[in-house]
Amino acid sequence: MDFQVHDQTYFLGLAEDERRWLFFVSTPTGMQPIPIYADAPESEALFVLQEEKHRMPS
Repeated sequence: MDFQVHDQTYFLGLAEDERRWLFFVSTPTGMQPIPIYADAPESEALFVLQEEKHRMPS
């Protein structure tokens, strides 16, 4: 995703292989990374259980 604030272009993306966000600002000398502060501890894997729906025999 890219967006502009005060005539500067910012880019936000997800590095799926690293499981983290990447944030950059466009400058005349090229893209400059902006650090992202993570204020939550990394969580363990999330599992979602779905209830199976069974049909009643006719």
